[in-house]
Amino acid sequence: MKTKAFLLLAVALTSLLAGYAVAHRLACPTPRSDLERLQDVSHLAKALDLRPEQVKTMESLQSRLCTQVAAYCARHCACRKELAGALVAEPFDPARTRELQESLCRSYADSEMLAIEHIRNLRGILDVRQRAKFDRMIKESMAGSCGECTNCGSGCGQSEQAGNVKTQEAK
Repeated sequence: MKTKAFLLLAVALTSLLAGYAVAHRLACPTPRSDLERLQDVSHLAKALDLRPEQVKTMESLQSRLCTQVAAYCARHCACRKELAGALVAEPFDPARTRELQESLCRSYADSEMLAIEHIRNLRGILDVRQRAKFDRMIKESMAGSCGECTNCGSGCGQSEQAGNVKTQEAK
């Protein structure tokens, strides 16, 4: 009798775990990489109500961006690796470290400029109504916390938090 109850309990528990695993897999898909998200224009196509020819142009722009971003990323990562070696090298070479740090910053600045040019290129394929909505999306995105300085105590995250407090106090 006890064995039968134990087997039923084990089967029920196994079924429950299997059901949870399947539900979790369906409800929580594996996150996509940043480049995969960039290549997917469906969100913007839907949000901006793009025409088929605009979608095709945007896909081309996104593909070109992803290729260029991958190159900048490879350059940035190679520079970080070199910088790591320079930081622990004996004797320490401040001039080489400065050179690598400047190269790292140039790589980052180049990728930021690429993003700015890409946004301007996207705006160029939009009609007036779509551009107004896209501009609002850009402003909302850029006005929020950058994610890098949320907890630094002096960055945009703190400014945003202070603004939220003021907004909540006004309500």
